[in-house]
Amino acid sequence: MMKRIVWMLVFAVIISSSLSLPAKGSVSRHNVTYYSELDYPPFKFNQHGYPSGFDLELTRLIFEDEKYSLYYTFSAWNSAYAKLVNGEVDTVGLMAVTEERERDILFSNPVMRTYTGIYAKPSLERNEPVTPEALSNFKVGVAAGQYTERQLKEEAGLSEFLTFPTVEEGIKALRAGTIDLLFENQHVVNYLIVKEGLTEEIRQVAHDLYPVDIAYGVSKGNPELVDYLNRRIGELRGESGYEALYQRYFFVNSEFYADRIRNNYMALAILAVLLVAISYILLKLYINRLRRTIRGEREFSRDVLDHANLFVWAVQGDKTTVRINAYAEQLTGIREQDAVGVKYDELPEIRARYGDLAVLLDEALSMKFVENREMTLIGRNGAFPRAFLFRTSVIHGLSGVEDVFIVAGMDIQERKIFENKLQNSYEELEAIYEQLAAAQEELRYSYEQLLDNQDRLRRNEERYRLVTEASNGGIWEIDLVRKRHYYSPRWFELLGYTREDEVTSEMLENIVHPDDIHTYELEMTKAKGNERSLFECEYRLRMKNGEYRWFLARGKIVYNEAGEPYRLTGSISDIHELKLSQERLLHLAYHDELSDLPNRLYLLQELESFFAGPRRKAALFFVDTDNFKYINDTLGHKFGDRVLREASSRLASLIAAEEAMLFRLGGDEFVILQKDIDTTGRAILLAERLLEGFKTPFHIDGSDLYISISIGISFYPQHGTTPEEILKNADVAMYAAKEAGKGKYMIFDPAFLQAFNDRVLLEKHLRQGLSNEEFLLYYQPQVSLKTGKVIGFEALIRWNSPELGFVSPLTFIKVAEDSRLIVSIGEWVILQACRFAKRLQNEGLGHYKIAVNISVVQLQQEDFVDKVMEALSTTGLAPQYLELEITESTIIESFDRLIPNLTYLRAQGIQIALDDFGTGYSSLGYLKQMPITTLKIDKTFIEQVPAEDDKRSLARAIVLIGRKMGLQVIAEGVETDRQIRHVKRSKCDVIQGYYISKPLPEEEAVALIRSDPAYDIGDSV
Repeated sequence: MMKRIVWMLVFAVIISSSLSLPAKGSVSRHNVTYYSELDYPPFKFNQHGYPSGFDLELTRLIFEDEKYSLYYTFSAWNSAYAKLVNGEVDTVGLMAVTEERERDILFSNPVMRTYTGIYAKPSLERNEPVTPEALSNFKVGVAAGQYTERQLKEEAGLSEFLTFPTVEEGIKALRAGTIDLLFENQHVVNYLIVKEGLTEEIRQVAHDLYPVDIAYGVSKGNPELVDYLNRRIGELRGESGYEALYQRYFFVNSEFYADRIRNNYMALAILAVLLVAISYILLKLYINRLRRTIRGEREFSRDVLDHANLFVWAVQGDKTTVRINAYAEQLTGIREQDAVGVKYDELPEIRARYGDLAVLLDEALSMKFVENREMTLIGRNGAFPRAFLFRTSVIHGLSGVEDVFIVAGMDIQERKIFENKLQNSYEELEAIYEQLAAAQEELRYSYEQLLDNQDRLRRNEERYRLVTEASNGGIWEIDLVRKRHYYSPRWFELLGYTREDEVTSEMLENIVHPDDIHTYELEMTKAKGNERSLFECEYRLRMKNGEYRWFLARGKIVYNEAGEPYRLTGSISDIHELKLSQERLLHLAYHDELSDLPNRLYLLQELESFFAGPRRKAALFFVDTDNFKYINDTLGHKFGDRVLREASSRLASLIAAEEAMLFRLGGDEFVILQKDIDTTGRAILLAERLLEGFKTPFHIDGSDLYISISIGISFYPQHGTTPEEILKNADVAMYAAKEAGKGKYMIFDPAFLQAFNDRVLLEKHLRQGLSNEEFLLYYQPQVSLKTGKVIGFEALIRWNSPELGFVSPLTFIKVAEDSRLIVSIGEWVILQACRFAKRLQNEGLGHYKIAVNISVVQLQQEDFVDKVMEALSTTGLAPQYLELEITESTIIESFDRLIPNLTYLRAQGIQIALDDFGTGYSSLGYLKQMPITTLKIDKTFIEQVPAEDDKRSLARAIVLIGRKMGLQVIAEGVETDRQIRHVKRSKCDVIQGYYISKPLPEEEAVALIRSDPAYDIGDSV
């Protein structure tokens, strides 16, 4: 409270002191004392220690600075009102006008009218509206000493109520539940509710009660002030500043403003009625005239549209035709009376001959309009087509009228004919021009030949000089008789000298490299002795800077009449870079590009050289990294190359240079040659050191990679006497180490060769089997889970060898692939399988798909696609009945190379199946790029049947992948009831396996189809 009083005093002092200072050129001003309370917002209140409110700001606007000086004092309302009645102050500002107060003081004209409202909390329970007559049923509060207290007593007739020092205190009591209703000035309460954000806590239950005028209260001792206030109030009410002030504090326009707006609207309404009446008369006259004009223009437009070469078709948004002009009728044969009211796409002529026109109309209805689209329309009865230039547009209808879409086409047939004639004429002129140009070129060529012949003699005379001066080689000449030498300027330039250098004969002595002097003198002697027609020699010459560079010298001996050589003339060319390139190529020929280690060629020459010596002993290590192919497939070839470089460095670090030599044969195969060893112990120690060294992981790209090696060791001369034999036996020993579990070393044992010999024997019989027709195909049926019917077969090869008996495909297929016999065998299988499928068709047994397994070796053949298409052509089988099965690993090994061939075959209609899906390394990214139509779930996933309610089945996951990609899913290897239930739950499309049938010979397969079996698979589920 004390803080507010202090601020009031400070504010009064500032105002009084500022107003007491005389302004330049000012006249005497009247003093006005303003005494009021600050507890009646929004009229008067304290805002952050500063007096504010509608009353105070309006007072500042009313009292002009040049006429009045205001002196403010603030206190309680009862005190302020008493001082006003006693004439101690001039005004207390705005206050409610009552009869009692009119007896005590003077009032200005009303500034505004205010009302009393009744307020309650939303939770107040009441059965009927709150009215002044019903206030006695509630606890009511009101601000003490205000006019509203008198209204509550006298007009509402309530004798018992609670009073509060200020309106704010009354609102607090209402919120606290001390009172049920607040009876107070609604301007004041509404302002406080908005200001304090209480719109959800307090609501007004009675509005606009007991209207009261609000005016300035003035002391009776100062009646002239009332006249001034009335004049200023009248002036301010017409200004925007007053209205803005009113809206800021009361959130609505003043009643004066509303009355003025209402009067303005009435005047405008009267004026509008008069204008409407006049406009109606004028518009009526204009419409009558416009109708006559439109009628004439419509007739003119119809006449123009009907007689011009313009095609017009108008429709509404529902495709209903509203207009066809006569030219369109004549061209299409569709009469307007038959088309109007009918949708254009229902007209038979449109569907039969004018589909493009319907498309144009459809685009227009979709608000896709075109400009100058050229189209050709055929006349009725197949008349000669005519060219049109079409555009589409829309005529927007007014309210209640539909839009009309117009297709208009200009007949440009004549123009096209003239354009073609013009183009032909242009081409004829162009041909004539080309003939003239050719003739002109021939004349020019003849003229140039003439000039060339005239100049040839002069150029021949200068040729020798120009060659000498401009040749990139250095010209030299030796006078064999006088022992003198001549060198051209270019010769010196090649040796690094400039024209400014003084070159002496002493400087040119001994410039041939000492190592090349013998070769140089030998070749020179042969040339002089006429042993050779030309002198040619490669040697190094000392440059000006002391370095040596390689040069090629060529020369010719000139003989005198006696046949004796007297002069040698020639040139030298700088071949230094060529020699360096040759040395680099020689290095590349004998070294591996990736690791820079000696390669196979180097190894074989080294072995031959070493074995040529007497009583030599050596150990040969064949080293191969384990599972390197997996690294390549999963991490990529670039990463694989890094691994190979690291492995090469690791091997080199484990071998002393004087102990052994390290070679890389290719891929992940390395060879170590250990010379002059006395016992096998040294070799074993080295092998163990190598294995131990590879137990340390490779740190690549922040990750540790563990790689083991397998080592095969053969000894010279115990295990071979030739490089090829000793290398082969070390290789065989290495494979034995891998078979023994990898990460080991094995010394060659002749028993290791037995497996190799068995393989050679198998390959021999395999070649004979192909020529002796020992192979045959068995066919295993594939059944639809949906229908229980056979829909196709998988062709499976069998080999019945007279010497070996029945040989399992698991045994001979790998050998066939390694020996490339699989190519011929695969071609035979495709041809026989196609013949079987075609036989079923020819015998009327139905159309069945035949699936054939394809090897990666076959796919890599350049003529593979041609062979497949040739088999289809030979047998007459349609491509869609052939399915090629490829395993995941087959595709991944050569993805980029194989995909184009498979894509082409798929485009021809041939089905592509991914066999043994789930056992390889293919990602979904690879899968999406493969042109496959079928996924075959590997039988290992079928054998591992999960529990009945297992939703995480791999088979089910594979089926979901296939479904997402639109592929057919086949489950192979189905053999039991439990497995058939599993594939049914997984929603596979087709099953294959011994549950249905084992693979059958051709005749048994044909008999099966003839019996038309229907497998009751549903009973097993």
